[in-house]
Amino acid sequence: MFRDRTALVRMRAVWRARLSKIQQWWRKPSPPPSLAGRILGMLLLGMLVIYLIANIGLWWASTYLLDNSLRKQAVQWVAELDELGTLHYVFRDQSHLAVIDQRLKNFPEILFVRYYDSQGRRVIAQYGSPPPEAALNLSEEQMHAAQEPPESDAPYPMTRETAGSGPPYLRIIAPLRVKSIARDGAVGFRFEGAGRERVRVVGYIELGLNAAYYSREFNKSMAFGSGLVAFLLLLTLLAGRWLVRHWLAPLVELRVPLERLANGDTSVRVESSGGHAEIAAISKAVEQLQRLAEHDPLTGLVNRARFARIMEMEIVHRSESHTQSALYFVDLDQFKYVNDTLGHAIGDRVLVQVADVLRRRLREVDVVARFGGDEFMVLARDVSASQAAEIANSIIHMVRNERIVDGDRAFNTSCSIGATMIDGARYSVAELLSQADIACYAAKSRGRNIFHFYEPSDQEKQRMSSDLNQSQLLKEALRENGFRMHYQPIVGLGRPKQIYYEVLLRMQNQEQDLVLPSEFLPAADRFGLMVDIDRWVIEHALCALAQFRRDGHNIGFTVNLSGQSFEEPSLFDFIQNHLWRNGLTGTDVIFEITEQSAVRYMDKAQRLIQGLVDIGCRFALDDFGAGFSSFGYLKHLPVDFIKIDGTFVQHMADDVLDQAMVRSIIDVAHTLGKLTVAESVEDARTLKLLRASGADFAQGSYLGKPSEKLLVRSRSAVA
Repeated sequence: MFRDRTALVRMRAVWRARLSKIQQWWRKPSPPPSLAGRILGMLLLGMLVIYLIANIGLWWASTYLLDNSLRKQAVQWVAELDELGTLHYVFRDQSHLAVIDQRLKNFPEILFVRYYDSQGRRVIAQYGSPPPEAALNLSEEQMHAAQEPPESDAPYPMTRETAGSGPPYLRIIAPLRVKSIARDGAVGFRFEGAGRERVRVVGYIELGLNAAYYSREFNKSMAFGSGLVAFLLLLTLLAGRWLVRHWLAPLVELRVPLERLANGDTSVRVESSGGHAEIAAISKAVEQLQRLAEHDPLTGLVNRARFARIMEMEIVHRSESHTQSALYFVDLDQFKYVNDTLGHAIGDRVLVQVADVLRRRLREVDVVARFGGDEFMVLARDVSASQAAEIANSIIHMVRNERIVDGDRAFNTSCSIGATMIDGARYSVAELLSQADIACYAAKSRGRNIFHFYEPSDQEKQRMSSDLNQSQLLKEALRENGFRMHYQPIVGLGRPKQIYYEVLLRMQNQEQDLVLPSEFLPAADRFGLMVDIDRWVIEHALCALAQFRRDGHNIGFTVNLSGQSFEEPSLFDFIQNHLWRNGLTGTDVIFEITEQSAVRYMDKAQRLIQGLVDIGCRFALDDFGAGFSSFGYLKHLPVDFIKIDGTFVQHMADDVLDQAMVRSIIDVAHTLGKLTVAESVEDARTLKLLRASGADFAQGSYLGKPSEKLLVRSRSAVA
């Protein structure tokens, strides 16, 4: 039918894309209802249940009362009609019927009245309009039933009848009894003794009461009662709605600051809500979370994110006031040696005491922040360059003289400081931080325990200019999606073979050429753009993986994470959200972290890794052996894969020492229950040695070069 194969393929692609959108829409869960909405819904449901119960109860009670009232009314009418009709049987004329008509005409519930003779064969008087099909005489059974007392409480038999299409009515048949005194002899009456009084039936009364009349009245009462109950319940519902919204208003007001806080905006302010102990406790907890999000938990100083916002406001203020402030980068000397020899507990105590020294030296208007590890940042407001130098030298002196005591041991520490001046809006926050960092590096390179002002040389100026230009290109690439992703296969060497692809980043420059990460990532690291780049890669890589899965490729991705991302509190939620958006699970992704980043950010790396592991993600320790080469770190990091650095792999076919190093790493990794990935596999000899050494996966140009397509060498070449 389709002769043009291209059109057929295009149509299939269109329908596949539409089906994918439908599946994503179907999988996307609806947002949960609000707490106030649920409470109001339960209140409405409760009111409806009460309304139904009230109506059922009212209907049942009214029906019972209606039937009971109708029967009582029938007994009363029979008694009165008995008295009014007796004269007719005595005088045998029609004069008394006028009295009956006069009595009954104002009572619409009386449908008809009939008087029968003593045999029930003939109607001798009649009032109203009996149903056309009503018989003109009574049967023996009816007369017998009228004279015998019924089993119910009513003195006469009562039945409900329906006259064709007419209204239902209550039918009562009662005997007319006359009492007389027996005669004694010819003229006398006997007033004493048995048989002195004689009762005889002189006729029968048939009464029809219109039940429809009572039903109409009953329906009117029911409608009024139901309406009244509905009105009262509506008032109660409105009052309950107002009360619920009034009581939950403080909790609802917490939603926006909580969402902003969850998204990493720690500038939000939360006011304590009174009136309810639970909501006040939540408000207090939010304030504590906000403080934790803005402050370092160990030293109590503001953290990097909060300090960056303070710096932004400071730059604006200095550009308006035309005054200067000083920014210091304080780095402790040989702090790693303290941690390794004395333990992390002593290291933490050193950090706390140094933080106290900085607080004591600075003024209340100044700001001290901990950047991570043994790095501190200080903002001294409204100072000249000479005052800034005095402050820096005094900090060095105070830190050097601070004694740290551990039992019977005591020691001192020292610091190196780099500083730069803030005199307007010439530089951004990232640029100023980079200047202070460069100055601190210069201080350390000149012997440590000294202070150095940032004074860029011509070469430094050129490098700074290049870095600034590179940072602008990076920001533009982030805004305009100027990055490209390439994929390099990671091939399993066991059976069955499993294939992953490492996501590698490339950037297009102004000439549309692809730039390797080694050329732009250093600038991204210096200007604090690594977190943004990590987020871009995660978002686009997960989207691409989902598309490859829909195209039938049963693969997984490995994605690199920078050390700066460990300080991003919202990264976990970001990853989890994009996994959900693309219909992926944590087991589909392996995150790679370098050994240096994992060691430097050990505490934060453990928390982030464990959180992602809990949702199924796995981790690989990249470039293992190139950094600290400490197998002890492997016991504390919940990683699943160890990527052996390529410097040990690429020459192992000709170097016995490299072979021994690779085998050692593989043996230790397997002992710890971890899988190994050998990088930089360039030829078949190296691949054969790796398989013989027990490596689990291999990666390198021999197996497949990075490409925008999913490429891997033939299975015969890999086998």
